[in-house]
Amino acid sequence: MSDQPDKTSSPRPAVPSPAALAGRAPQAPLVPVAPPVVQYDEEAAKAAMAFGNVAEDGTVTVQDGTQVRTIGQAEPGSESEKALLPFAHAYLDIVAFLDLLEQKLQVPNLTQLELNRLLEQLKKNLKEPKAVGDIPALRQRGAALRETAKAAIAALDAERAKLREAAKARREEFVSEIEKMVSTPPERMQWRTAGEKMRSMVSDWQAMQKAEPIDRASEDSLWKRLSAARSEFDRARRSHFAQLDQQHAEAKRVKEALIARAEEMKDSTDWGPTVRAFRALMDDWRNAPRAQRKTDDQLWKRFKAAQDEFFAARNADLQASEAEQKENLTAKLALLDEAEKIVPVEDIEAAKKSLRAVQDRWEEIGKVPRADLRSVEDRLRAVERAVKDAEEQEWRRTDPRTKARVEGASSQLQAAIQSYQDELDKARESGDPARIKKAEAALEARKQWLEAIEKLR
Repeated sequence: MSDQPDKTSSPRPAVPSPAALAGRAPQAPLVPVAPPVVQYDEEAAKAAMAFGNVAEDGTVTVQDGTQVRTIGQAEPGSESEKALLPFAHAYLDIVAFLDLLEQKLQVPNLTQLELNRLLEQLKKNLKEPKAVGDIPALRQRGAALRETAKAAIAALDAERAKLREAAKARREEFVSEIEKMVSTPPERMQWRTAGEKMRSMVSDWQAMQKAEPIDRASEDSLWKRLSAARSEFDRARRSHFAQLDQQHAEAKRVKEALIARAEEMKDSTDWGPTVRAFRALMDDWRNAPRAQRKTDDQLWKRFKAAQDEFFAARNADLQASEAEQKENLTAKLALLDEAEKIVPVEDIEAAKKSLRAVQDRWEEIGKVPRADLRSVEDRLRAVERAVKDAEEQEWRRTDPRTKARVEGASSQLQAAIQSYQDELDKARESGDPARIKKAEAALEARKQWLEAIEKLR
């Protein structure tokens, strides 16, 4: 019998080599198993067998730390090396498994499921391995690999916790936005936009639940807040639209009353007062509350139709009046040309007679455009003043009493002038400039008065 081990008698099944397993894509989960034994390291196998023993009855044991553990049974009287060799090979298979596990733990992006499977396989292979070799060294190395795997799992847990906190913060922000919107005063609330947001709220929440789950306690707490906000929104919405319905009804009543007043006035031909009344009515309409949009539009059409009917009639009348006033202006301008020939007045009675004829025809002609009224009236007034001034001047000139008063005043002024002339002569003799100036001013004033009186004679 040869002393070489039987290479075909390995107790391990054939599996892919460590190099082949290491070359797999990271996405494929890997449960490391011992590679196929093609050629064991003879020196390593002999070193492993040093930890085993075969009793005379064939019992195979291993020195596992401080204890001796039975791991199998060989034929009684079997040669020790031959009996221990399969168990040494089993030990080397475990070493190969740990090598492969170490390689796998260096692969990035392992999932927690893959890591848990690796830990389970590690636990299974190292619990009480039926192998001969340095079992404590295997366990020590396995413990180190277990810590590496646990650290990777802890990192995944931390990342998931971080993601959950971020998801929780987003949920909190979502709920806070809903609560903030619900707390908006009713008069400032954009009800259409808010209603659409509230209708999509549940589906948005469910989408967040599916995409980013968070812990159950936080989920329940936030959902209670969200439900409370939805209830508050529904209550506020019902209250707001109930009040709005009342306001719309009141607005309709007020505006229908304004329409009735407009329709009463639309046929009036008392243009000035009715225009003012319509303007006041328009102010009332602007200050009236608003009804529903469709109703408000219909009410406005009725009100505007009555208003337009009145102003259309008024404008037609104004157009007719404007044409007539332009003709009147032409006639009055011709009449003014005739009246202005009276001035300057030479014959008072003839001038008065001509002026009366002009005035009579003036009134018969009627109104002229407002823009021309001032200019034509001013021209006629100027002729009237000229005739009146000429008449008053003639009366003063011919009135005996006025004549006597004029002559008396003239005599008095002539005497005064002589007196002031004497005063001026004395002032000049004194050489006093102030006295001379005062005497000259007094003398000049009396001469001007005398000149004016002389004109009345």
